[in-house]
Amino acid sequence: MVAVTNPAAVIERLVALETRLDELVEEHKRLGRDAAEAKKRAEVAYARAYLEAGGPVEERKQRALLSSADQRLDADVADRLVAGCREALRAVHAHIDAARTVASTVRAEVSLAKTGITP
Repeated sequence: MVAVTNPAAVIERLVALETRLDELVEEHKRLGRDAAEAKKRAEVAYARAYLEAGGPVEERKQRALLSSADQRLDADVADRLVAGCREALRAVHAHIDAARTVASTVRAEVSLAKTGITP
């Protein structure tokens, strides 16, 4: 977090963090939808491959797994992107909490300065 020591800088930092938070919320929504669609594609690919495969059940399952491996990988990667975005959201929340603490400290210092007391 960037050090801020005056009210205007604190406000600027909080506004920037709120903007970033809004962006991340929208990204999280998009990534969540992308992940759901990737999972659907993987499940459909597996089901199609399973139904098209011949032979004993276990052999059909393995053929379907092999056939749908790329789609399953895409779904796993999409899930990891959602998780990464969720972590970024947590980090921004932590930065906002820290900025609020700084804002409180700056307010207290400004209030003390009006009384002539210097911390």
